Amino acid sequence: MGARLYLPKKWTGEDDSVYETNREREKYAHLSEEAGIPEEVSYQPKYEIAVDLIDQAMTAGPEHACVVGDTGFGKYPAFRKKLRARNEPYVLEVETSKFVVVPEETTVLEPGSTSGRGRPRKHPAYPEETDAETPEQIAARLEKQGGWRRVTWNEGTKGGLSGEFYRTPVRVVKDRSNRWLTEETGWLLLKRPSGEEGEGELKAWICWGLDKASLEELVSWGQLRWTVERFHQDTGRELGADKYQGRTWRGFHHHLSAVMLAHAFVAERRLEEGQDREDLASFAEVVRQIVRESAVQRLMENHGFDRPKAREVAVDMLREYSDW
Repeated sequence: MGARLYLPKKWTGEDDSVYETNREREKYAHLSEEAGIPEEVSYQPKYEIAVDLIDQAMTAGPEHACVVGDTGFGKYPAFRKKLRARNEPYVLEVETSKFVVVPEETTVLEPGSTSGRGRPRKHPAYPEETDAETPEQIAARLEKQGGWRRVTWNEGTKGGLSGEFYRTPVRVVKDRSNRWLTEETGWLLLKRPSGEEGEGELKAWICWGLDKASLEELVSWGQLRWTVERFHQDTGRELGADKYQGRTWRGFHHHLSAVMLAHAFVAERRLEEGQDREDLASFAEVVRQIVRESAVQRLMENHGFDRPKAREVAVDMLREYSDW
């Protein structure tokens, strides 16, 4: 688990064009110095920060199937290219109206002279008679032809979490107007629009390095985004990740490190308790159990209360702050 603060260009002082006036540039230079931002920290797009964090994680050698991410990362060809250079399989969400592909078996016209009088090709291209499509266009075609399959990827509080999916092997298009192709191939995974669970829009993922994976496996990885969202909700609501009041680079990272350690502790405690029960307690419930038990122990040790009395007092004290 890792995280790093994203800094806009104005905070790093590398590009004078982002400032409207010299006074604004001086203002951000002063703020950066006050916050204690290390001089060696330079501007990085979010996807480059993600690559650095992935590299750090890989040094520890954790077992994993693939890298997953939403469109904020999947839309960048440079990010996907960096993952391929590291031989890191990925399942990345892509923009359904902008991501363009052709069937993987499409003939690739290699760079070089053409049979006609036109200029030599500078990029791999696909033939004129081949139709390049976006996920939206493929989905529209499937509505007429069929091909969707229902897949259940997890169990929720109200039963199985399922949807209709489709996958097809594709090659990614670099420039549709010029018919330029990339070397990127893989599964294009689609999730059919549905009104269930508040998800009423088409979803699409590009899956690389996972040629032998089943549809069910691709779906399970594509749907993992909810766990990331759950992490942010739990650390924010229960552990105060978004409550940092300081103004320093080091202080923020210390705060976030403490939050992540606390999250790991609660998650491990939650799993331990879940071994002896059919239903897993919620993250919030386990946090409350830990806080209550800490209060009970303090009351017993410092005030000589027996456990029933200490628990009664602890619950009464904590009720002021939340529904304990």
